[in-house]
Amino acid sequence: MLTTLEALDGKTVKALDQYEKTDYAQSDQSSLLIFSMDSGSDLKLKTVQKILADYDAWHVNITDDPQEAAKLIQLRRDMLPAVFSNSKYHIMEDMAVPLSKLAEMVAYIDRVGKDLDVDIYTAGHAGDGNLHPTLLWNDQPNPPEKVIEAVRRLFRKTLAFGGTISGEHAVGMSKNQWTNEELGDAVDVLQQQIKNLFDPMGILNPKRKIN
Repeated sequence: MLTTLEALDGKTVKALDQYEKTDYAQSDQSSLLIFSMDSGSDLKLKTVQKILADYDAWHVNITDDPQEAAKLIQLRRDMLPAVFSNSKYHIMEDMAVPLSKLAEMVAYIDRVGKDLDVDIYTAGHAGDGNLHPTLLWNDQPNPPEKVIEAVRRLFRKTLAFGGTISGEHAVGMSKNQWTNEELGDAVDVLQQQIKNLFDPMGILNPKRKIN
């Protein structure tokens, strides 16, 4: 059974190469998949190698050496500092789509970045469809309009795919506007009723999740 399944897009791999002084990326299309299994029988390894070969994977590195494995896992841990080193400001988003839409969503994120001239680096937990596109800019502390528009397009596509705007990092003030679009008016009314029941004076975390 797979116990780790992490995916990094080509831009993120190139950023890691620069940060780690490694040589994994050959182009912006050289995405990276890092996985681990709970055991490594010959049958499992042959099955995994066949699947990778069927989908034209290259530069495949399979190891049972703990130190080598730790180096691969460290790549994923260093993803954020590697990406952040390319800009002064950033937004790291969190969304999830059905696994059947994961590849299509990653391609869409790349297309939005190119269409709007926004620097986007994408990593994700490929086993559950959770994606973290990170949008970068340099010229001002607040997100420029093209970054806001890019996020808007990504959320709308996520919802169109039957996904969710928050895969694991919850909903903060900047994403609160999207909860109604995802959950609908009926859920909003129910949430208001529950809050009013426990907080009739409106003093608990006012004007936050439920305004």
